[in-house]
Amino acid sequence: MNKKFLSAILFGALMVSSTGTFVSCKDYDEDIDRIDNTLNDLKSKLDALQTKVDAGKYVTNITKAGDGITITWNDNSTSTIETIKGDKGDKGDAVEISIDPTTKNWIIDGEDTGICAQGKDGNSTNGVSAKSPSIDATTGNWVVYAWDADKQEYVGTDTGVSAKGASAYVVDEGNYYTLNVAADKAGTSYTTVKLPKSPTVITEIEVLGYLYTPDSYEDGKWVPMNVDAVANTTYSNFIYNFTLVDDAILNADAMKAWNKEAGVKKIIKGQALSSVASWGSNLLVRVAPASLDASQLSFKLINSKMTEAPFVLGTPEAYNGLLSRAAVSGNGLWAIPVSAKEGMTYKDADAYKAQFTVTGKNYDGGPRDQAIVFALQEKDGFATNYNLAFAYDQYLNLDANAIGINETASPVPVELGETNTVTFNNIENVYDAHLHFNEADVIRWGIEYTDGISFKVTKLADQITVPSISVDVHYVTLEGKAKTTTLSVQPAKAYAGITELASNNIAIVKDQTKNNFEASLAPMFTDLGTNNTALWKSDVESHKVTVYRVKSGTETEDASISGVTVTFDKKELKDITKVKVSIDANTILDHTKNYYALIEFYDEANETGNKLNTVKAPFTISIPSLASLLVKEEAVFTGTTLAKAYMNSEDAEAETANAEGIKASTYSFKYAFKNFADAFKDGTTITFAINADQKFGNDKVSTLAKLNNANAAGVQIELTNNEKAYNKAINIDITAASYLGKYAYTKEELKAAAFSIQVMSPIERGTVVSATGSAIEVEATDLSKAKLVESDFKATTYNTVAYHIFPEWISNASAFASVYIKDVAFKSENENVFKVGTRVAATAKAASYVPVEPMNIAQTTVAPVKVTVTDVWGYVKDASIDVKVIVNK
Repeated sequence: MNKKFLSAILFGALMVSSTGTFVSCKDYDEDIDRIDNTLNDLKSKLDALQTKVDAGKYVTNITKAGDGITITWNDNSTSTIETIKGDKGDKGDAVEISIDPTTKNWIIDGEDTGICAQGKDGNSTNGVSAKSPSIDATTGNWVVYAWDADKQEYVGTDTGVSAKGASAYVVDEGNYYTLNVAADKAGTSYTTVKLPKSPTVITEIEVLGYLYTPDSYEDGKWVPMNVDAVANTTYSNFIYNFTLVDDAILNADAMKAWNKEAGVKKIIKGQALSSVASWGSNLLVRVAPASLDASQLSFKLINSKMTEAPFVLGTPEAYNGLLSRAAVSGNGLWAIPVSAKEGMTYKDADAYKAQFTVTGKNYDGGPRDQAIVFALQEKDGFATNYNLAFAYDQYLNLDANAIGINETASPVPVELGETNTVTFNNIENVYDAHLHFNEADVIRWGIEYTDGISFKVTKLADQITVPSISVDVHYVTLEGKAKTTTLSVQPAKAYAGITELASNNIAIVKDQTKNNFEASLAPMFTDLGTNNTALWKSDVESHKVTVYRVKSGTETEDASISGVTVTFDKKELKDITKVKVSIDANTILDHTKNYYALIEFYDEANETGNKLNTVKAPFTISIPSLASLLVKEEAVFTGTTLAKAYMNSEDAEAETANAEGIKASTYSFKYAFKNFADAFKDGTTITFAINADQKFGNDKVSTLAKLNNANAAGVQIELTNNEKAYNKAINIDITAASYLGKYAYTKEELKAAAFSIQVMSPIERGTVVSATGSAIEVEATDLSKAKLVESDFKATTYNTVAYHIFPEWISNASAFASVYIKDVAFKSENENVFKVGTRVAATAKAASYVPVEPMNIAQTTVAPVKVTVTDVWGYVKDASIDVKVIVNK
């Protein structure tokens, strides 16, 4: 690629002028610490520039400003890179790098290097056809370049002029700048940043090979550069053939007649009719960055003399290996069509071939043709390596024949109003073509020419007899032959085109008889009109139904599908007024796709004869959303996706206590969703799972909890590690779901239905306090009154439901009334004030209580009693409640 220095900075300044002059400074002793600091500052500024580029900024101008470079961005902000000055601030003497206007040699510090700045046979006055000077990483000297004819490339020569100490310099790369910043104080290595001149800029182009075209025998195959996958030999050429127009071609009667016609591409003497082999007529290239829309770029092929090859590169098309087309290629791969330029003339065949080969010497000294190499160049100047060539193959087919219409052999039935196109066996070998209908047929059938080889029939001469008509296809092939082929066309009797009904939706239910929709055919009769409706009813004999699924994001249809039935409201077609589209019992359609039934009516039995008209009935199907099956209980979810799962007595009673009397911490999902069992009716399946990636600390949540009956209405979560999983939001995924056991929900739908659940004890999350809100009073001298009883306390669950913390007389035994309570313990927290005795069980005549033994204290004192409530799941609620021991009452 051709480059030129825009500007550069040495320890003083290095700047290119409009005449191609470079100004720099020699190497001077500097204060080392100050140099290091300045270099670090430059590196910091380089990072800031890269941040701007990453944010989408691009450069509108770069100028020299004093001793630095000022970069102007597209938002009018600026960034400045300062120079490193010499000792005591001196700039030092300047070194001038320029190109001699006469010799075109590089001039450094006033001395002619003897190295030409131009490429072979170059005619540039500013060296743009040569590589820019660079700095040798080893010697630190300026290197200039000259063209080596044998190597067919630029070869560098060390000038001996030191460039060490250069703190920064800029190279204009065509459609972006490269800013080079010294990575060390010696200036022997540089860090670079690319500064784009536009919002998206090419940073790299690589030609990977060529593509087989879509209509070739190996659809989608591509051949890498320098490899022939079939012959397994070195191979990097585009194969071409050509015909040079001579007197024999021009004097042929058919060609004379062609050149006399109006509006055709004339054939002239010396003209080259050329073609690249159709099976390899697309370049496969990689463009970076991958996000760049290469379809907005234009390319050409150039040789090292900057001469363009006589071939046209078409608009790049995104390529992903499946031959699908998109506006932007996600992988940076693009297919670029290659075709010959038209209308160019040459003295003889050798003059045409000379664009692709030069005569060199063989190993024995004899002549040998050598291929000229080409590079792919973008219009702004970015080019690839020179690794493309063209190889002449006189046997490459340049002939073509018109073989039918619309990919169908003659005679061809055509419908009214539709575009019909002539089919050639080798369309790439057709130089020009046009159609001729008899003028009377043009008037009688309303024939319209839509382009060179396409036409429309817009009316029928009558509705009774529909004869065939002829069309002459006139064309010139790349063999230099003018041809005429006559094809037969039969306009189809039709009363209307395509009537598209309004789209309908089929909401899938278990009752198969309801999985259908019915639509009026009134729009069809409106399109037919009164007279044609009468004719239609008289002629219609049969119909054909094809159901299509529409591909996502396009209007292209997949192949027809089965399992959808189309019926009408009347037995006789002439009497129908409605159409009914039904999904068969064993058919499963995709609820994320669009469908339509195409109904074609014919004037003969068994779907033969003329097609009278067509009806298109679009439809979709739908299944209930997972959200409609899993209806969140707002009392649990409170408007969020987090279920506050307080364990309940039903789950607790269903569990068996372990040896310590503790039950598993479980919570059934049915309490978090309304009518949860209904979600599993009629074969519908839903599978829940704990999110496999969620962790609490270093522990995967799936090792701390589990789901029981994960795919049934009885699904419940169980904490297997109460310490680590309790009172934590556990993420629940739906890994699979199928409505009626047939219609699978998508990954997106499953993801949208995910939720979290936080398992808690109603007791542990509740409270235990003094019933009065103040200290419980006991007398220090009256042992019979020193008791803690139920009325002294107020215990409530998380939602303030009261429960008793003392056992009661139930079924002739002392037991806790609340099913949530396993045990309650009392302990004095200051036994110097009082002690707590063993709890007395309830009897039929006396309530349970805990005796309090006041100690011999000198004054009324308050000390806490610790109340510990243990629930059936083993969770503990501790409360510290003041007890006031009264002295001398």
